[in-house]
Amino acid sequence: MLTLSDILEALTGVRPGEISLVISETVIDSRQVIPAAMFVALPGERADGHDYVGEAFQRGANLALVQRDLSAQFTTLDLRSGQLPQDFVSPVPPFCIYVENSLDALQRIAAFWRRKQNVRVIGVTGSVGKSTTKELIAEVLSQRYCTLKTIGNLNNEIGLPLMLLRLSAGHQRAVLEMGFYVPGEITLLCNLALPQVGVITNIGTVHAERAGSQEAIARGKAELVQALPPDGVAILNYDDPWVRPMAQQTHAPVSYTHLRAHETPEHLV
Repeated sequence: MLTLSDILEALTGVRPGEISLVISETVIDSRQVIPAAMFVALPGERADGHDYVGEAFQRGANLALVQRDLSAQFTTLDLRSGQLPQDFVSPVPPFCIYVENSLDALQRIAAFWRRKQNVRVIGVTGSVGKSTTKELIAEVLSQRYCTLKTIGNLNNEIGLPLMLLRLSAGHQRAVLEMGFYVPGEITLLCNLALPQVGVITNIGTVHAERAGSQEAIARGKAELVQALPPDGVAILNYDDPWVRPMAQQTHAPVSYTHLRAHETPEHLV
């Protein structure tokens, strides 16, 4: 289980011994806080998470990750320098960890935690059908392995780190959706999750308004297979003319499939 020691090591590169304070869950919505959770305060268009830190603490959060100075209201550990204070003493919860950017800090913690887990990650993307494909893959894998799968739409630069922080030492497989809006987004997600298997369902015109064209969408989705290691597997929908050529863009072996409900490539397991 994630601990304060893990968080501090992820943010500073230094592990200050083993601090027993555990984090039960990581959330960005104060209404979802459970006892011992970490609340990540993110500024948004409609609401600013920093305005709800007090509520998160009232609900039992151990700490809050913030990018606004709240030291006048709450005990605060300032890590904006990226270094632990020389006189560091573990604060008594609840308290804030003050960083330059709370989203960046969340992603760094998630990447650190992912790298501590011995788990095979399957990344799934596509314009249509990725949620169904994710569910089918997870259903099959869960019959043999302890499997984590993306919940709801936690498939972007905020949601995927939250999913990674749900990993535990008991998980053997993780099936993670990877959403796409702009070029570079899936590369970022892959840098966090380190998928060994990449599944691409199809390329449509969803998100074309943001991406610019179907060709741009194809380039963005291809970032998944480009990120795979040589000992990974790229699973591509042979029937999609935008997906099939991605075989030339990966160092991993390629398996073509139609991804029908009754067909699950053996490489996934």
